[in-house]
Amino acid sequence: MQEFHNQTDITQKNAFLQTQFINWQTQARAYKSYPKFYRRFKLDDYEELQFIKNFGKISYTKKYGKDEVNLRVNPSAGGLYPCEIYIQIRGIKKFLNGIYHYEPIENSLTLIHELSNDGLESYMNIKQQKFIFLLSNVYFRSSWKYDKRAIRYLLLDTGHQLGSIYASLVLEDLEHLFNFRFKKKQLNKAFSFDNYEHFVASIYSSEYKDIETNRLRENIPFVNPCDYYIKEPFIEEFYSHSYHKNFDKLEIDFLKELSKENLQNAIDKRRSVRAFKQEPINKEDFETIMQGIISFAKKYHIEIYFINHLINTLKKGIYKEFKLQKEGDFSEISTNLAFNQKIGGTSSATIFFTSKIRSNYSLALILSGFLAHIIALKATNLQINSTGIGAYFDDEIQNTLITSNNILYLMAVGK
Repeated sequence: MQEFHNQTDITQKNAFLQTQFINWQTQARAYKSYPKFYRRFKLDDYEELQFIKNFGKISYTKKYGKDEVNLRVNPSAGGLYPCEIYIQIRGIKKFLNGIYHYEPIENSLTLIHELSNDGLESYMNIKQQKFIFLLSNVYFRSSWKYDKRAIRYLLLDTGHQLGSIYASLVLEDLEHLFNFRFKKKQLNKAFSFDNYEHFVASIYSSEYKDIETNRLRENIPFVNPCDYYIKEPFIEEFYSHSYHKNFDKLEIDFLKELSKENLQNAIDKRRSVRAFKQEPINKEDFETIMQGIISFAKKYHIEIYFINHLINTLKKGIYKEFKLQKEGDFSEISTNLAFNQKIGGTSSATIFFTSKIRSNYSLALILSGFLAHIIALKATNLQINSTGIGAYFDDEIQNTLITSNNILYLMAVGK
């Protein structure tokens, strides 16, 4: 996968040679909607299902002249929202066992396949589950703006979306197991995606029955996930290669130290900020935010660095994990590294997610987005702001951190 990463680098040499013009009037629709004749169910009508709203509900609306932009509880690069969520549900009182599409704009579920003796379990080699959450990428929503570099944002967005789902499950004390090892190609075909969408991840929760489940008895009808679509062979080839990079199921243990009230509040109030007031934060608060993050990342060959600009009682400088590598004020350099975005240097700390060249590239990107989402929720709980930074100079960061690792993501936190 390294060759794909190399082709999406931003360097000092190539950054200003790119002449792509963005016409925002041509932006692809950022949500999928099945035809009106499909049956829909409002989440508010079913107490056991209301937690699903926390996966992607609108939490804030911004106005730009006559236009409105709906922001969701999960962030997305450029606000393009390339992830779609499909949910298989069994055993909910007065609710049909079936496969549903989640529509965050309406906070509803659309029934796209009623279950009989079939189901998603047969594609995952697992027992029947009460809930199976499937996550797909609609890549054109991102490639429309970011071209080939969209492969990074798609997987980072996937990680953030998984973070939203995970936080919702923790809030409900529901079992959860992340599963990337399932028959993605066969499921893509069963859902009639035709390379317009690609399944990338799943989570299942709560064993239902120990009985055999057949494959879907019929393919789900095709519905275009955008109002128009331009195919990108580079990205489709990337997905094709990623299907061969399976990895183990993940058992994750974050956010459980937060009370239910505080976690719900963090989910609702998390925002990606555009500027900091440059007020310092306490070392203890930063350590709380990062608790468990570095040790979890290391299990999956992700190395975390950060540059301290405004953390009280901690020396300014570059850190690998919490070990000082080079002391000094790097705020101006951090701005330059973040593609000359001031937010990179005015934060209290800018965090860098990196991975070894030979590590599982897709997994590293997804988990970087996931961990960034956990950081954002933990920071919000402490009334500290954050934002993800996906545009940066790959080569300059490697030189500054003195590493040959792939640079995957930047996360700025502060006040």
